[in-house]
Amino acid sequence: MNRALSGWANGSTVRPGWANEEEDMKRATLSAMTLAVLAPLPVAANDTQANVTMGGLIFEPNDQISMDSEDLFLSLDRVRVRYTYTNHGDKPVTLLVAFPLPDVPLEGADPEWVEAAYPDLDLIDMKTLVNGKPAGLMRIDIAKVNGQDVDKRLKELGWPVVHWKDPDFAARLNALSADDKSALVAEGLLTTEFVTEGDVRPAWTVSTSFVRTQTFPPGVPITVEHSYSPMQGGTVGSALGRDFRENGRLDPESEYVTKYCVDDAFLRGFDRKRYLPSGKENELFFPIESWIGYALTPGANWKGPIKRFRLTVDKGDPDRLVSLCMDGIRKVSPTRFEVIKTDFEPARDIDLLFVTFTPMEGGQ
Repeated sequence: MNRALSGWANGSTVRPGWANEEEDMKRATLSAMTLAVLAPLPVAANDTQANVTMGGLIFEPNDQISMDSEDLFLSLDRVRVRYTYTNHGDKPVTLLVAFPLPDVPLEGADPEWVEAAYPDLDLIDMKTLVNGKPAGLMRIDIAKVNGQDVDKRLKELGWPVVHWKDPDFAARLNALSADDKSALVAEGLLTTEFVTEGDVRPAWTVSTSFVRTQTFPPGVPITVEHSYSPMQGGTVGSALGRDFRENGRLDPESEYVTKYCVDDAFLRGFDRKRYLPSGKENELFFPIESWIGYALTPGANWKGPIKRFRLTVDKGDPDRLVSLCMDGIRKVSPTRFEVIKTDFEPARDIDLLFVTFTPMEGGQ
């Protein structure tokens, strides 16, 4: 059975300056309702074999190299993962190994919100060790429209793949003639959705992966370690409050339930901090949601299941709420939760919801 992990928050998140204003609180709640439908920006993904083709970076299964163990640590501040691999063949195997990040922007999301959260990949601070020694990584950014690589077309136009890094790019697009805009919208490169009438914006997604060339000697286990700062999604406010529940329950089709497995215990923890015994909202604290995720399923691309898998989640503060979908989790400290599995074949990725209650102006 999936479990949610509960606790309270003590306001370790930075307090918004307007959080004590009634009208702005209403706006924050509406923002939370909008942002709650967006997926978080995942922290990254399991290593997986890749191949670079004309269609971009292709992730491939491997039937010769096994992932013997994976030790994964997830927190809001840092992510660490340690793998052990074995080549079961009789010759060395050299592969392109990719560590993929999520596509940006999030498909179907309103760019009014997503563009404010475009990741700065330079801040990830990615470090990789192979058998304890630093390994060089190369970043590959691939532009896609409907899943098709459009890098060549962008080069023809002189447009940047990572367009949000160019502060003048929006003005360049909107300086195009009406005919050019129409043609490029028809081509799928631009869209008129969610912009002022007559304006356009990029319609392509960006797929980013950190890649390295890795040689696996026969019969000799090798250890690979990654560490980095996670990309976070989040919002001021929350749609977890009682006003958003029917008969005390959340909509079972909401992402709170389907993506994060928020359960009754989590809601009780939320209510204890959000509401007074009288039922009125506690005006001393305000909920802040943070979301991270981890693409676990690429770990299924290696030979056989992951022989030993260990997940540790650290919520950082004993009073913070955290919820995720994972069987067999147990609490091992005031802030940490752990699950250990053998012969593990991941069928879904990991998404984590953190709720921190921050003191409002005048709060204690």
